[in-house]
Amino acid sequence: MRTSQAAAELNVSASTVIAWCRDGLLRTTRTAGGHRRILASSVIELRDTLALPDGQREPAMAELRRRNLGDEPADPKPTSS
Repeated sequence: MRTSQAAAELNVSASTVIAWCRDGLLRTTRTAGGHRRILASSVIELRDTLALPDGQREPAMAELRRRNLGDEPADPKPTSS
């Protein structure tokens, strides 16, 4: 799904969707041309997570990040040697 389609589904801006992709809340792939594509199942999973009550939302979002990113940060900073 395109960024704009995910944004419409989640009722947020495209820039929010991009931030969520970088943060590990949405799973993405890249086309041969370098365009971001978001897995529809990931959008549904995040939508359901965002609908959880406050006390359950943050732990569920942390689990999404952990599962989608592993232990790696979304945009790792280069280290100097």
